[in-house]
Amino acid sequence: MKIAVIAKAEINNPKTYTVHKNKVTYHPENLFLSEEDKSVLEYAVQLVELKGGTIDVYTFEEGEVADRVLHEALALGADTATKIEAGDLNDPLQQNYLACKYMHFLKEQEKNYDLLLTGGTAISEATAVIAQKLGMTYYDHITMIDTSFNFEMKLEKGKITGKCKLPAVVSTLNAINVPRLADFVALSNALASNITSVSFKGQHKHMKSVVNVVNGKKEKIIFNLNDDPQATQKLVDALKQNGILR
Repeated sequence: MKIAVIAKAEINNPKTYTVHKNKVTYHPENLFLSEEDKSVLEYAVQLVELKGGTIDVYTFEEGEVADRVLHEALALGADTATKIEAGDLNDPLQQNYLACKYMHFLKEQEKNYDLLLTGGTAISEATAVIAQKLGMTYYDHITMIDTSFNFEMKLEKGKITGKCKLPAVVSTLNAINVPRLADFVALSNALASNITSVSFKGQHKHMKSVVNVVNGKKEKIIFNLNDDPQATQKLVDALKQNGILR
């Protein structure tokens, strides 16, 4: 069985960004393999132990973060590790472009995977494009999946259950199991393992999302019923305009 995992860093780590005197500092040294990706990797290892096969891990993270994420994945059971230096897969403006380039890369390398896994749904647009372009069935927001590919998708009211049809792309919503811990030998071997770097051909300067922070005081409005008989209605209208009332 051939399995691919798209691994990402734990972006929700509270130590990733620190703020001091209105200055935001980015700390890549605090970024490690996400807990959800550890869970899908554990699931992949269980499948290989049961059915045989290989696990290839890819990441779109950059620099030392990519190396750290891939070394962790190797220590947890991955067979190969590939760093794709092409853009930020977490950026909504780049996801479609990177998904298409990644799909072409897999086809060129004749990587005919039975299963492509990723933890979390932040890159769900990209994984949906990959599934569609490769002709694979797509399953998103999966909260449980077993080694027979029976899955469960919890909804706000009720749940959906079924069995995955392979080949498939699966994105999990929550941690689907408890991942094992890598021992010292596995960690040592992982740090000595080779990481492949890939840059897509024909890469262009694609758009990047920009966050603009505007510092300013909101206008304060006082509704005084003694001075204005329409103050109550004006308050209701203001609350509706701001989406507080419907």
